[in-house]
Amino acid sequence: MEYILDMQNISKTFPGVKALDGVQLKVRPGEVHALMGENGAGKSTLMKILMGIYTMDPGGAITFNGQPYVVHNPKEAMDTGVAMIHQELNPILDMTVYENIFVGRELRKHGIVDKKAEIEEAKRLIEECGLHVSPTETLRHLTVAQCQLIEIIKAISVNAKVIIMDEPTAAITDREVELLFGHIRRLKAKGVAIIYISHRMDEIFAICDSVTVYRDGRYIGCGTTKELDEAALIKMMVGREITDVFPKLEAKIGETIFEAKHVTRADNKVRDVSISVKRGEILGIGGLVGAGRSELVEGIFGMHRLSGGEITVKGKPVHVHSPADIIREGVALVTEDRKVTGLNLTGSVNDNISMVAIHKTLVNGLYSKGKARKLSQEYIEKLNIKTPSGDQIVGNLSGGNQQKVVISKWLLNDPDIIIMDEPTRGIDVGAKRDIYLLIGSLVQQGKAVIIISSEIPELMGVCDRIVVMAEGHMSGEMSRADFSQESIMRLASDIAV
Repeated sequence: MEYILDMQNISKTFPGVKALDGVQLKVRPGEVHALMGENGAGKSTLMKILMGIYTMDPGGAITFNGQPYVVHNPKEAMDTGVAMIHQELNPILDMTVYENIFVGRELRKHGIVDKKAEIEEAKRLIEECGLHVSPTETLRHLTVAQCQLIEIIKAISVNAKVIIMDEPTAAITDREVELLFGHIRRLKAKGVAIIYISHRMDEIFAICDSVTVYRDGRYIGCGTTKELDEAALIKMMVGREITDVFPKLEAKIGETIFEAKHVTRADNKVRDVSISVKRGEILGIGGLVGAGRSELVEGIFGMHRLSGGEITVKGKPVHVHSPADIIREGVALVTEDRKVTGLNLTGSVNDNISMVAIHKTLVNGLYSKGKARKLSQEYIEKLNIKTPSGDQIVGNLSGGNQQKVVISKWLLNDPDIIIMDEPTRGIDVGAKRDIYLLIGSLVQQGKAVIIISSEIPELMGVCDRIVVMAEGHMSGEMSRADFSQESIMRLASDIAV
């Protein structure tokens, strides 16, 4: 049997949009097969058809393990031998780690759930993955990255013949990526096929054997990673060449516009950290997952109580008791988790973009849908948000386009300081470049931007200065002339440079 999975002539139509138009995908046993394309190309839609979440349009055919494949829900898919790690996590936050791993397929003894066996097996899987959490910890107390790793463990623990990994490394560090790659290699050796969806080119060439590319819901082509190079792959994805992945626009750096001195959170997740940023400057915050990067900016933004520290915006001391206090001073925060803290997934694109700057949409004191539509259209065009219209429900957009909506809602409020936590997570190479150019244009206007990123090349590519955090404190700082991947990693590991 040459192919474990053969999908032919697969189409899917949603109201107002044809997400897939007669695409194909062929995957061999023991192969890591990359599925690539810009946001909205149809990758996740195809995988949801494979998992029984969506039903394909008539005319297509799927063969799995030499047999016709028809499933109606994810449980049937998993029982058949197909598992999926979703880009958008859906952990059960008030259940424990071990309960999340075994949900729907509990280990039983004499017909009763064997809690002890589940905890022991979960502990073994967690240790094998290199994750340092207790199997009895509830997911509500874990970070986004830790929840991502639990999803990976869950998929690996299923005895699947095909595992779909949709942006599995989006929220984890380079160290954790290597642990994941070790698992993938072991799965390959057992003959398990991996369908790997990622926008990170270095990962594709490091771990994948073959690549299939889609564009705008259509099949473009397939090849091996030995045959293709990065430039050829980008051209297949976007239909044009992109030579400068990290465009750096020149901006005049002015006076200090924002300072946070000796910030300490009441929960002690951040201790005595001081940062500042100037007009026209892009400041990067690096570090490993759990270093306190997101915790720092969430504390500054009033999302968590501080026990110490001073915040100054445009020379004025600001007492932050809630996000509203600092938003009024012209500070914006694009949060890491767009689903939970960034968007109203059941609202329209227009309503989401106008959410923060609601005062701009008022007519005689009432919300005007017409005004919101007009204001949001500017950002739909500026950020190239792929949507049938501004009235489209945000939850129906691809992950990358959802992220662009989050950024748009803050830009409409015209902030002077924009903090972006993982702004390009889950976004394709073409859209990433658009966001880097947008960031460049913002600092050219005299605004200041702070970027948190797990991708060191991204920080080095776009930032003027980088501060690095480790275990809740600041371990170092460097200017652009001194950037090096090795130095940043040493500081992130809290090793003296």
